[in-house]
Amino acid sequence: MSEQTPTEELSATPHAAADAWDAQLRVRRTAAAYQAYLRVRRQVLGLMALGRNRRLIGHAPSDYWSGELAKFEYMLDASPLIIEKLRHHTHNLTGLHANHYRQSLNRQRERFTEKLAALRALDDADLWVPEATLLGGFGFDIEGDLVNIDTLKFYEVLIAMRMGAVLSEMRQATERKLVWEIGAGWGGFPYQFKKLCPNVTYVITDFPELFLFSATYLMAAFPDAKVRFYGEVAPQETFNDWRDLDFIFLPDTFHAAARPEQVDLMINMVSFQEMTTQQVEGYVRHAFELECPYLYSLNRDRSHHNQELSNVRSIIGQYYWPHGIDVLPVSYTKMLDADPTPKDSGYKHVVGWRRVFESELA
Repeated sequence: MSEQTPTEELSATPHAAADAWDAQLRVRRTAAAYQAYLRVRRQVLGLMALGRNRRLIGHAPSDYWSGELAKFEYMLDASPLIIEKLRHHTHNLTGLHANHYRQSLNRQRERFTEKLAALRALDDADLWVPEATLLGGFGFDIEGDLVNIDTLKFYEVLIAMRMGAVLSEMRQATERKLVWEIGAGWGGFPYQFKKLCPNVTYVITDFPELFLFSATYLMAAFPDAKVRFYGEVAPQETFNDWRDLDFIFLPDTFHAAARPEQVDLMINMVSFQEMTTQQVEGYVRHAFELECPYLYSLNRDRSHHNQELSNVRSIIGQYYWPHGIDVLPVSYTKMLDADPTPKDSGYKHVVGWRRVFESELA
């Protein structure tokens, strides 16, 4: 048996390292989260193909979102290493980076601790759900919980929903409820809502590209969840057995065609403000026509850069009685030591109660 010379051993080392790394990747591809991603990817590619004629059917993204969607193309061929740190890639949606929450940033951590304490003082129903550690979850470690802007935002939203007499009905439900969120981003709020309200079927309408984040995340967080994507059954059967499902994912191009027998709450956070007037009015009218009793919105009346939108609250007011809910004196994006956001330009918690018109009473 011949021994390798030092030169031969050095030249073989890179090949051995590459082979070992490839072997690791093969194992990582068998992980549940990556297998979930592969299922999501297949569905997203199909939904994108169905929606190629968005502009022809009046569902083109606004100019703002056309630019944003271009950032996500790399997620159509994500390695298991990306999926293992999926939360680190959601900065494309949120602007939040894991390095914003280094434990060495003591002053920032104190500000987050203060704001969390202020929200807890308003919470009489144990609504706090911290950031999950899965898929690269990040945040300041505060008493053993990961806390970031998203978790504080979602906590504030849950408190606002409770103040608006919406949330208790979902938590105490003995019969299955259907909650429908328009634009769920990376899936953080559905995760929290489902943790608090397990007897809910959660429907998400979004650009198909965003399901690469939200659907992958939620399927990893709830590995036993029953999930359906639009197109996996005949379109008219999408909601046939909705009470047996945990999550349903609908592309933005087909939301109006989906007509469940009931919708108990419709939600939008920080994306109505980025849409066109026609798109927001379409979503709100659809909720009204489905006799959804409640609509919750966290939005500016209009983003400064969006010239294709009139006013979110005014559009909601065409079909729902909008009730503003004051939670904290600053926007969810700011800490308590910041100057209060002017009321005419800041984010507003709005709970809408469905209006009843004379034509319905006749």
